[in-house]
Amino acid sequence: MKHLLIDISAHGFGHLAQTAAILNALPSSNIKITIRSLAPEKVLRDRIRHNFELIPYQQDNGMIMHDALNVDAESSFQWYQHFHENYSQKVNQATQELRLLKPDLVFSDIPYLSLEAAHALNIPSIALCSLNWADIFQAYCGHFTSAQPIHTQILQAYQKANIFLQPTPSMPMPTLSNTQTIDVLAARGTQQKHLLQQRLNLPPQAKCVLVSLGGIEINYPLNTWPQIENVYWIFPDQVLLAQRADWIPQSQAQMNYLDLLASCDVVITKTGYGTQTEAVINQIPTLCIERQEWPEQPYLQAWQEQHGEVIYTEWDTILQGNFTNHINALLNTIWTKPCPNYQGANQAAAYIEKYLNSEFNL
Repeated sequence: MKHLLIDISAHGFGHLAQTAAILNALPSSNIKITIRSLAPEKVLRDRIRHNFELIPYQQDNGMIMHDALNVDAESSFQWYQHFHENYSQKVNQATQELRLLKPDLVFSDIPYLSLEAAHALNIPSIALCSLNWADIFQAYCGHFTSAQPIHTQILQAYQKANIFLQPTPSMPMPTLSNTQTIDVLAARGTQQKHLLQQRLNLPPQAKCVLVSLGGIEINYPLNTWPQIENVYWIFPDQVLLAQRADWIPQSQAQMNYLDLLASCDVVITKTGYGTQTEAVINQIPTLCIERQEWPEQPYLQAWQEQHGEVIYTEWDTILQGNFTNHINALLNTIWTKPCPNYQGANQAAAYIEKYLNSEFNL
């Protein structure tokens, strides 16, 4: 039985969404899967259909965030500075840990330390993501003194992967020579609107709006949240510190996330690969909160505007509760655009199987 080691960044849920789609496209037999991540186990097992062993493990920190929308550049730089002070020792430690696990292939979305370790042990490795931490670090922290050596070390680690898969849409990565573009990496849920209305005890004319800003905390402005006739808002459970007749905790739906998304009429999200691509593939109109400083923003926005139905807005508009017109417009949207190719999961899974079976010259 081949052993596949998966490293997943816990910077939000987008990295998990990408990886889960790929793992679910793999055959269920003859592969032992070990996942190392600090992502919540419940969320991992909700999204990934295969059995796997979980090792709570942190290899990266992405960017330290003030909240779901705003990067704390200074704290992020301090973290990277500390992490890279004894970088060679960390690589040695990671190599020792990898030697004990004895994987046949390392797959990373997108911690880079394990790519260094895999290279040291001549174990094949695949990196995959629509971004990389080297370029994100450069965008936010490149102006700090001594940032350049850190940026170089991260880039060199990614370059040691046998291949870096870039799902459509991705930010450009011209500094990497091992990239390969694949199709959109998103999964389709099962639309169950009638069942959702039944479980939530809603009238037939009810419309459901899923509020999904990802896995990083933010203070939702519930005190200014609008009320719209026949519209019900589905929030993450932990957000609802107060009660209102049109507010529904997500757990009450008793659905996995993708089926819930596919069963709603609109989703509110922020710039980020996972929900933006999943909304398009499931044909769910989207109110998207801009993150103008985030390097992926222009590429994700252009792609979603081309293939989906989306209105972009600012966080201040959400804070003030002035987005009723946006929601009404999206609820009245008639979706006419064809679904783009979303074979990225199958394509990435094929790369995994080929590397596991040593079909590439390593």
